Amino acid sequence: MAANKEFVVAVLDIRPSANEDLKMKSVKLVAELLKDKICGGRQDFVSFVLLGTEKTSNDVNEHVFPDSYNNITQYENPQCPTWHMLLNFYKFVNEEACDEGEWLEALVVAMEVIKRGEECFKFQRSRILFFYDFNNVRNSYDMFDVIVQNVAKTEVELVVISQNIQYVDNPISDLPKVVFREGNKGKHQLKSEDFALQLITNCSAKLYNFEEAKRCIFKIINKRPWVWNSNLTIGSEINIRISGVIYMKDESNVKLKKCWCENQDLVQREIKYFLRGSEIDPSETDLIEGYMLGSTPIPYDESLKNVKERYEPGLKFVGFMKRNSIPEEYFCGDSLYWIVHQKGMNVSAQKLDALVRAMTNTNMAMLCCKVFSAKFNNPKMVVLLPNQLHPDSPASLTMVEIAYHSQYHYFQFPRLRTPKTDCSKDQIDAIDDLIDSMDLSINQKESDAARDTYLPDLLPFESLPHIYEQNLMDVLETKIILNASEDDEQFADMLDGKNFVEIFWKVPELREKHAKRAAKVIKSLFPLEENKVVEKPSDASKVKSEYSDSTTKSSSTTNDSALSIERVSVETPADDFRQLVQHNVLTIANRTERDAKFQIYAEQMRNVISELLFESKESLNYKKLEEALSIYRKQCYDFSSFNDYNKWIKEVKRRVIQNQRQHFWVNVVVEKDLGLCFVSNESSETKQALSSFYELTSEDME
Repeated sequence: MAANKEFVVAVLDIRPSANEDLKMKSVKLVAELLKDKICGGRQDFVSFVLLGTEKTSNDVNEHVFPDSYNNITQYENPQCPTWHMLLNFYKFVNEEACDEGEWLEALVVAMEVIKRGEECFKFQRSRILFFYDFNNVRNSYDMFDVIVQNVAKTEVELVVISQNIQYVDNPISDLPKVVFREGNKGKHQLKSEDFALQLITNCSAKLYNFEEAKRCIFKIINKRPWVWNSNLTIGSEINIRISGVIYMKDESNVKLKKCWCENQDLVQREIKYFLRGSEIDPSETDLIEGYMLGSTPIPYDESLKNVKERYEPGLKFVGFMKRNSIPEEYFCGDSLYWIVHQKGMNVSAQKLDALVRAMTNTNMAMLCCKVFSAKFNNPKMVVLLPNQLHPDSPASLTMVEIAYHSQYHYFQFPRLRTPKTDCSKDQIDAIDDLIDSMDLSINQKESDAARDTYLPDLLPFESLPHIYEQNLMDVLETKIILNASEDDEQFADMLDGKNFVEIFWKVPELREKHAKRAAKVIKSLFPLEENKVVEKPSDASKVKSEYSDSTTKSSSTTNDSALSIERVSVETPADDFRQLVQHNVLTIANRTERDAKFQIYAEQMRNVISELLFESKESLNYKKLEEALSIYRKQCYDFSSFNDYNKWIKEVKRRVIQNQRQHFWVNVVVEKDLGLCFVSNESSETKQALSSFYELTSEDME
């Protein structure tokens, strides 16, 4: 016999006196369970039992006690979940209902269903989901002890679900204790609740409200973490054996099967050949492998196939950078890795510990190139961020994928705050109030009071299904019900219900009430005004109007002459370069085009400085050289053109020594600090590099 995973029997209370919200939520929760098992492809068995039906149809009444266990109906046969079973379930729960029927007898019927199912199949575990409203209806408890003993002897997991369940912290056991919600209750309701608590205690069962029931039914099983074993290489000497464990990943367990048609449709594939729009019947010798480039056939040549370059798997060090120099907007990818040393590698553990300590002390991040494996050989740029060190855990890094440098040009991050948008104290307090009102965590001061959740937190991260999976299951269910609604009005009415999908995605009512109140205050303090855009005249129109105005003739002449400059001149290189950048570069909106335009004027500036320094026959004008070099170096900072400046200034130093211009080097470059460009000049490495660059040896001074 095949070993199935699980056998679930859902007992639903459909009595007219039962709470309507409980009946609706129980039906929806069982439907979600069926959809989850259908889409997950699980070989579980499911059955149902209804309590409070006009008719009586169950095995206990028919075969064991003919005069008892009335008004209880069980589903025909246990079976694996299918979409057809889901439709039958919706019909099954709409049986004619009455207020008769006892909940202990329904539990016995469910146990009998489990027993008969285990006689035919072998299950790894069995569960009973018992949905019941413990209201003020009389029940008999003469057989309570016998039923409890029989349930306790079995290995069936019993989960009782009701709507009036709360939890209170128990300081003795450090585990929350389940209680019923307080209120005006009749004697029959108090008696039923008392026996329900006894049942939970004696049978090791579980008593949940609907929020906690979802955590139990859709339980996430902890699995052994998947590990990526690789090497972290820094330079040619340092090699650290690491293991990467996935922190989080955007994935789904839903398996989709691609098909060309429904089962009843017939699909055939036909191959036809056409020449200039007319169908032809060529022979095999007339056919060649190739592709179409427009209307031209191109033969396929295997020798022209580009052989993709292969890379060695692992993490390759690229460079260190300040942590705050990497905006989080540059992070991308669909997974996050936790990097630790490989198990048993003590040397790698010591190296990684020293690396993490150094990165933490200097607030640095590491840029690396990641190649996953020989099969998946696409290189990715990643950044390694150090995690806080703890005495009881190994040193670790967090690895997240980052965009390539060439992609940065497409990132536009406008300024979010200006002096005009500064918030007042009342506005900031209103925003804080809105955030606090939407906080789903429970205040520690209220821990002694009863709450609706087992844990002191309302954030249901452990029970929420994957968004993609949930939407997919809802779409499939809607499609099935839509097809069935053509023959049955019941399913047509279900599609009209507004709460068909949204029932499980509601915000807690109390939090929603407070949040709406805070949102009204926000709207009053942040009034929305129509943004009237005033078109600013362009620079060209300004020049034209000024030129035509006789009263501002001198001003127009100056402006026109500034814009008429096309290149950097030898006479006034600093002023020319400044005006060209201001009028012809900074006015360009596209960042890529702006950088390209700047490089043109930067090259002109370098040529002019070299001409003044090395080719001029007159004495050197130190002031002109200092101004030109200063403005060019400053603009290189603004346009992040450090490499171009550093490469050029090194060439200048070589030619200075070669042409005996050491006095220029000392009086201008060294004295005015116009050497290498760095992002930050505060670190000791940067200061040492600058000092080494400025220094001239005794041989250079000769």
